[in-house]
Amino acid sequence: MTERNTVLSPAKNKRVIFFLILLLLMFGNWLSNGLSQPLQEVKIGVLAKRGPEIALKKWSATADYLSQALPGYRFQIAALDFTEIHAAVQEGTIDFVLANSAFYVELEKLYGVKRIATLLNQDSSGRQTTMFGGVILARSDREDIREIRDLKGKSFMAVEQRSFGGWIMCWRELHRMGLEPEKFFSSLQFGQTHDAVVAAVQRGDVDGGTVRTDTLERMAEGGDINLDDFHILNEQQVENFPFRISTSLYPEWPFAAVKDTSLDLARQVASALLAMKADAPAAIAGKSAGWTVALNYQPVHDCLMELRIGPYSDFGYFSFYDVVKKYWLQLVLLFLSFTIVVLTSLYILRLNRRIRQKKEEVDELNRTLEAKVLERTRKVNSLLDQELYLREIMETIAEVNGLLISATDMDMLLQEACRVMGEHGHYAYSWIGLLENNVVSRVFTSDDSVRFPSDPPYDPMDTEDSFSLTPAAHCMAKNQTVVVRQSSTVSTVSPWLDLAEVTEYQSVISLPLRADQYSSPLGAFSVYTLRLEGFEEEEIAMLEELAGDIGFAINAFRQKEQVAKLERERTENYEETILSFANIIDHRDTYTAGHTTRVAHYCKLLAREMGLGEEETGILQKAAVLHDIGKIATPDSVLLKPGKLSDLDYDLIKLHALAGYEILSGIGMYEDLAVIIRHHHERYDGMGYPDHLCGEGIPLLSRVLTVADAFDAMTTNRIYKPRKAISEALQDLQRLSGSQFDPAVVAAALNVLRDVEVPKAISQLPITQMEQRRFSYFFNDKLTSLYNEDYLQIILQNNKDLHEYHCLHSIHVKKLQQYNQHQGWESGNILMQRIALELEETFPETLLFRAHGQYFIIISREHFEINAAELSFACLKETGVAFELDHLDLQKDTVYTINNMDKFIVQSGED
Repeated sequence: MTERNTVLSPAKNKRVIFFLILLLLMFGNWLSNGLSQPLQEVKIGVLAKRGPEIALKKWSATADYLSQALPGYRFQIAALDFTEIHAAVQEGTIDFVLANSAFYVELEKLYGVKRIATLLNQDSSGRQTTMFGGVILARSDREDIREIRDLKGKSFMAVEQRSFGGWIMCWRELHRMGLEPEKFFSSLQFGQTHDAVVAAVQRGDVDGGTVRTDTLERMAEGGDINLDDFHILNEQQVENFPFRISTSLYPEWPFAAVKDTSLDLARQVASALLAMKADAPAAIAGKSAGWTVALNYQPVHDCLMELRIGPYSDFGYFSFYDVVKKYWLQLVLLFLSFTIVVLTSLYILRLNRRIRQKKEEVDELNRTLEAKVLERTRKVNSLLDQELYLREIMETIAEVNGLLISATDMDMLLQEACRVMGEHGHYAYSWIGLLENNVVSRVFTSDDSVRFPSDPPYDPMDTEDSFSLTPAAHCMAKNQTVVVRQSSTVSTVSPWLDLAEVTEYQSVISLPLRADQYSSPLGAFSVYTLRLEGFEEEEIAMLEELAGDIGFAINAFRQKEQVAKLERERTENYEETILSFANIIDHRDTYTAGHTTRVAHYCKLLAREMGLGEEETGILQKAAVLHDIGKIATPDSVLLKPGKLSDLDYDLIKLHALAGYEILSGIGMYEDLAVIIRHHHERYDGMGYPDHLCGEGIPLLSRVLTVADAFDAMTTNRIYKPRKAISEALQDLQRLSGSQFDPAVVAAALNVLRDVEVPKAISQLPITQMEQRRFSYFFNDKLTSLYNEDYLQIILQNNKDLHEYHCLHSIHVKKLQQYNQHQGWESGNILMQRIALELEETFPETLLFRAHGQYFIIISREHFEINAAELSFACLKETGVAFELDHLDLQKDTVYTINNMDKFIVQSGED
């Protein structure tokens, strides 16, 4: 046996290498796609009219087509039967729905789905249609079934009770013929799928059936049936319609978006569907010609309304409960009126029966006593009239009591009460006067036409206008009911009333209006009657009870107003306290004054962009105003330090969030603010303080405050750090989104903060006494009390952006070292102090610095000249010490530094 060594030729080697490189490239492409952003899944719920397998086979190509047309989305088909599609839409497990037209109408009514396209159907020859209908069929060998009416007493099968083409269209045809399916057929069955119905008719399991148009043609194309085996009942001839049909035509299946599907996605899907061509694989798989614009589905509404099914199942129907629910008040009033009428009638019948009995007794006893009988009859009639009169009073008072229950405004209540009383047949006039500070401040009447000599207030104790003699005055003075007849000694019933309007009154009653029977009067209620007999005892009792109810209502309205006033005062005090706390912060640290106001403004913009309510926005703004209140507990050496903070300083500063929470949480009205302030330095990734909360665990308002606080810190100048441009600050927010900041809040900030106005500069000079002491502590030269070189570097650094200062003069003191060697260091220090004093006296409006021992720097906002010959320091005479004067223009793009060789360096910004 011989051995053979296989050696690849060079050409084969090249092909192998090329193939391996190609595989690596394909793998890299697959890997990059796999590591890219995951696709967003979109589910399309499809009504599986012929079963889930056929539905998936028919519509999966459409899902693939949409996935290719819309990058970033992956569409999937969810085959749903007639019982599953409602739950899928209601629970939001699908994004789009493709179902029959009746299902769409019902889903539109119940869940707000919106159609975006309508199916464009076609037959095997390419004829297209946007309409479909139902087919009523029987076996062709059934000679006894040639018309719909031949199905009477026979078995019948439909697809499903909610299948539009597979039952509802057929039902409407039966309904139009006056046939009721339950009585017309011997049995009505449902096969659940169109194929099952056709198969049942073909096997002879049922005598007839109904399916949607194109079902027979599709099954015949697939070789499942032979069309000649079936006879179409009630067949219609419709021009240009490609399928056999037995019913009216309706719009084809709509493609609809569920309520929560984004409008942008729905528009993209609609555009992609409308762009689908008839020869596209998705259209061929769906056995359609693609899609067209959404049609009008009113014919479907008409069908369902005619059959009273789906969303119209209760159309035009109302129950006894509905009547009671809507008209319960009228029914109660009607029942009460009926009851009153019945009781009155029974009472009258009883009285009449008693009258007849008495009359018979009198007739039997003595016919000669006719006068006595007449007198007795008159008394009885009088009692009856009195009873009817009191019943009218009761009805009037009941109407006023109804006003007491329903009125929401006191003035309207009192005016309406007077009006109702004035409409009573025997009451000529009524009015209500309210007491405030012992005077009648307001008057309500039943007749606006009655004239008043003057406007209120009226003093009930003013004897000059004889008010003390009126019933109302007696009523309020004695706190009791007063009834006066016209013949009484009382000269008038009201000093301000023009009695020409009510001169026919017979009696007047004035009743005190009180919160309860032990309280002082709140006013008086006066009623005038035209009745000759005046007021009945029972009538007075009812009016007293009514006056008590009115007084109780007046007191309730006033208490309500008082409570509202106290609530307004509480809110005002709350706002004043908020502003006081904010003022404490600004007075404590005037260097950052205005920061809290700007942060509150930014919080308001962010809250509105994020759709927060007015109440939440107000709470957030208050928290923003107070978010740095905890800095009250921060030491001055840290809080007022104008330079960069050390690690220890920063640890002390971080305590202010917890300190602010402890300050405010003990006050009831500030508890909600305290929680927001406690967490306004938490980070979204959990690396913040004080509790290391993360993500959604941080209160939403705290997350908003964090972004607003950081944005203001970035876009305002600090004495040790220049501000960032708004665009730079927004880029930083976006960069830190998801780590330091909530992405949702950052997204809102990118929209609303790009156009805000931020301060372009801060004052570098000490203004208040506190700031002067702060600068003395941090930035003063210990020898001369001028500013030191640290502050000089900060001024020059910030001036590159702010351009606040234009002119710089440097004075280099020379031969100072020799002077110190001969006269001593103490004399040299005194000499430098005197130079500083002369500079302060000569240039009071400038910034003066001593830098690196032998330099004095003068910086001013405007340019000015210094003549070295004219600048003479008296303290330098006969000392041998000289100076060198230089001038620089700070508006040029230059960087200024002082090196350790006592030389002032001018470096171009271009270097």
